[in-house]
This record gives sequence, C-alpha cells and structure tokens, in this order.
Amino acid sequence: MKYFSNKDIAKLLKEISAAYEAKGENRFKVVAYDSAATSIEHATSELKDLWEEDKLNTIPGLGKSIQEHLEELFKTGKVKHFDSVKKSLPQGMFPLLDIGGLGPKSAYKLARELNVKNVEDLKRAAKEGKISKLSGFGEKSEEEILTAIAELSIKTTNRYLLTEAFPVAERVLKHLRSHKDCERAEPLGSLRRMVATVGDIDIAVASKNPKAIIEHFKKFKEISRLLDAGPRKSSALLLNGMQVDLLASSPRAFGALLQHFTGSKNHNVHLREYAISKKMSVSDYGIKAGGKLHEFKTEEEFYRFLGMDFIEPELREDSGEIEAALFRKLPKVIEVKDIKGDIHLHSNYPIEPSHDFGKDSFEAIVKRAKELDYEYIGFSDHSPGFSTHSEAQIIKLINRRKDKIEQLKTSSKNIKVLNLLEIDILTNGQLSVPEEGLKLLDGTIAGIHSSHRHNKHMITKRLMTAISSPYVQVISHPTGRLLNQRESYDADWPKVFEACSKSNTLLEINACPNRLDLTDTLIREAIKRGVKLMINTDAHDLKHMDNMRFGVAVARRGWAEKKHIANTLPWVEFRKIFRV
Repeated sequence: MKYFSNKDIAKLLKEISAAYEAKGENRFKVVAYDSAATSIEHATSELKDLWEEDKLNTIPGLGKSIQEHLEELFKTGKVKHFDSVKKSLPQGMFPLLDIGGLGPKSAYKLARELNVKNVEDLKRAAKEGKISKLSGFGEKSEEEILTAIAELSIKTTNRYLLTEAFPVAERVLKHLRSHKDCERAEPLGSLRRMVATVGDIDIAVASKNPKAIIEHFKKFKEISRLLDAGPRKSSALLLNGMQVDLLASSPRAFGALLQHFTGSKNHNVHLREYAISKKMSVSDYGIKAGGKLHEFKTEEEFYRFLGMDFIEPELREDSGEIEAALFRKLPKVIEVKDIKGDIHLHSNYPIEPSHDFGKDSFEAIVKRAKELDYEYIGFSDHSPGFSTHSEAQIIKLINRRKDKIEQLKTSSKNIKVLNLLEIDILTNGQLSVPEEGLKLLDGTIAGIHSSHRHNKHMITKRLMTAISSPYVQVISHPTGRLLNQRESYDADWPKVFEACSKSNTLLEINACPNRLDLTDTLIREAIKRGVKLMINTDAHDLKHMDNMRFGVAVARRGWAEKKHIANTLPWVEFRKIFRV
C-alpha cells in the first residue's frame, strides 16, 4: 500500500477543498479542508506516525470528520467519501490547481470545456488560442496562464526550506529598510513563525508613504518579473523562482496587520472566536469594541487589549498558546544569545570517516567559535569507517586524533574543547566504535545513518541500545528526516523519551538546514517527559555554524526554555555531562 507523506495528504485535502468550491458547497467545508491542509503542510511530525500513536488531534484544524477520513486512508489507501466528492468532476481540473493564479472554479471550467487532462494539455490549448475563446477568459488570461505554466518548471516545489527562504527575505528586507519612508519592515506568515518549510515570501512595511515603498520595491535587483503593483500591494517573481508579496500599511495600524498576516490561520480563528465571546471583533485593521475601531502600532498592544500576554510568532499554531497567554503561563522561550557552545562540528582531520569530512581545520573552527562568543565547542567528526577498518585501526586513528586535540586544548585560550565523535548506531544495534576507542574520547554523539526504513520496533531498539550506553551522551538528528527528501523514521517516542529521561541522555535539535530535527511537536513532548535537549549545527563548514538560529527557532516552536537546553549552561556545569 502506498505511503502517504504529509505533502501527499495536504495535496489531497486541498483537492477536496477545491472540489467543494467548484461544486458551490458550503463555504465552511471549503475553509475546513483548506485549513487542515495548511496545518498538515506546517506539521513537523508525520501524520501517519501521529495516527499510530492516536495523536492526530494534536494537529490544529483537524476536526473529527477529517480525522476519521485520514484513519480510513491509512488503513485502506483510499477514502470513499473523497472519491465520491471528486467523482462527478472532470479529473483534469486537479492537476491545474498547481498553476499560479488559477482557482478551483477556473480549473473546473477549463478542464470541462476544453477536455484537458493535465498541465501539458492546457499549455497546448493556450498556444492554440482556445482559452481566449472561452467566456470569462480572454487573450490576457491566456497569456497569464502560459506564463504561470512556464514558472511551474522554475519552481519545482511549492515550499522551500526555511533556510533557503530566510536569507532571500533578509535581502529584500534590507532593501526596503534602506528607504527613508520605511518605518518598519517584517516578514509575515510561516517565515515569521519560522516553520521548517515556507511558501512564498510575504513582507509587511509600515510607512506613511506606501506608494514610495512600492516603487522602491520594484527596484530590488533580484526581481525577474513584476506580477502585480497596486497602491499598497505588490508581488514579484525573483530570479531564483521565489515569489515575494509586499503589503504596505499605515504605522498606526501596523501591529494589527502584522498579527493578522503572521497567522497561523488556526491561531487567528481561535483568536477571533475569543474576541467574539468578549463582544469584540479582530481584523488586520485592528480590534472593534464598543462600536469603535482601535488601531495598534505594535502586536504587544494588540494582544494586551485582548487581555493577553504577547505571544511570540513561533508559538502561534493554536496549540494552547492563547489559553497560556490569558493565564500568564506562556514559556519564556530560548533565544540565540542563551547558547554558550556547539558540540556537533565536523573538521577536515583525516580520521578516514564513515561519512563525509568537514571542510575546515580544528584551528579555524576554534577561531570562528570565539567570534561567536562561545565558551566551549566539541569536535564530532564521523568515526572511522566500521566496514573498512579493523578495530585496531579504528583505535589507532582515534588515538592519533586525540593527541592533536589535546595539544589544541592546551593552546586554546578562552574556549574549552571537547574531544568527541559522531558514531553510527549500526543495524544490529551496536555502536560503530569498540569500547576501547570510546574510552579515549570525552564523549560521543550517536546517530542512525543507515537503514532508515527499518520498522518501528527495530529503529526503537537501535535507539534504546545507544541511549543505554554509558559512552553516549547525545543522540543526533533523532528522527532521521531530510526535509523534501526523506520522511522521518518510525520510533516508539514515549519509550525513547522515558529511557533518555532515566539515563540523562540528551536528544539533539539539529540545526542543519534540511534536518531541523527533533521536530517542534516532539520537542514539546520530550520536555513534558523530562528529557534534556541540546541544539547543535552539525556544521561541515564554518558558515554552517551560523545556522544555530534555525535550531533555536525550532526549539522555540517546541516551547523550549533556556532551562531545557543543555548548551545554555556555563562550562563548569556543562562539562559534567561528559567525561572531563
């Protein structure tokens, strides 16, 4: 039976939403399925895993009916209700939904009247001038559809890694902030909430002269084509295929706009329901109470008016943050400045590793760590290849590397160095370094680097073996996922968390751009079960050490405070975790 990833499920629910819209069904049905799809896109745990653990209700926006449909999907590979909803519609409309600017009703009309089955059919019809002859369309629509189809080949995925979109947004923001009339510029949506993957880049600007801001935006050097430009809004396609949508607002109402378009959708729905219960209404213009519209310069003022503490953007996923804000129980989430070291760093030392080398020397990494004002670092190169070296060779290589690091420990001032390795948890559950080699180290980080598709029982057993070892202090990238490439593997997480809590083994939050692992939902669960965490960059290049902020963002989304993250400890406390 087919494996349904979160991406597959979100796409399916969006098709049902589109089907309802094309049929003119109740608007609430359309919104419900669309909201559910959005929540699933943003989820950082696999829905199938949550279903197996009876935790589908932890995903915001999944009502009982949708949960029942998903259960049927996981059990049988299809949903009878979904099949019946789509049955009376031209099946060719659904592939057309990927075309930018084409809504469900337009896709339905094109598929029905032109009998197109896919995007290529529509492209052919457009080139033959058939679209412009349809009522409700025209030559301009035909040209726009051809352009949007061409852009599909540029944009191979609907979502980008957070770490791909973030630097692009920073460049756009820098450009906008350089204008004298820009009072404030901030990202919006999933980018501002620091979700692991994001769609288009949305940005808001506070200005008393929005027209000047829009004109200035048009001059951004990375724009390939301007899609739209109004008095307060503008959209552009960049050279790299990303789309940037800009919204300008009056400074006096910027707080409400920022709150509204940061989302998430489910957070805003819950907020709106709460406001209604207090005889108020909220919008991107402000809060209406007692017949008067109240505007807000800042989000802090906006939330305060509702009787709430300010809710950090990363927490706005309708997972209890509104209630916590009302009762003054929000966590004081961790910040980048709290981090005092990074211990998952790969160097170019010739240890003949099982996996890839780092790019830089021990000395260069120490220098960069000092620039980041760290108190300590750990060199965690991959251990020597288990299948290509004898135990004696592995021990000899570790010994030689230890001598080099000991020299560095003596010569390094103002920063402490740990002699670590990232070792493999093998398919049989054993560690890839013999005990004699492990004793030469200050500690180890252990991770699964092979056979990721082992069943849940086997993966759990492998993790539990490493957790029980007195030589393992940290489990690296615990779910094994690679964003947009490989799904998380199955594991009995409650059992893993319990074992970590008892043995004081740390779980890593890996800040590597395509990992961001542990996921935010598992972080929150781990914290509830008393598990300590550690944020590392897994850097293989000096510039990767700057990714720490993304690991911190995931921790914040998981409601992690400074006290939950081991590498916020000063060296005198942190060293006690290891054998130094």
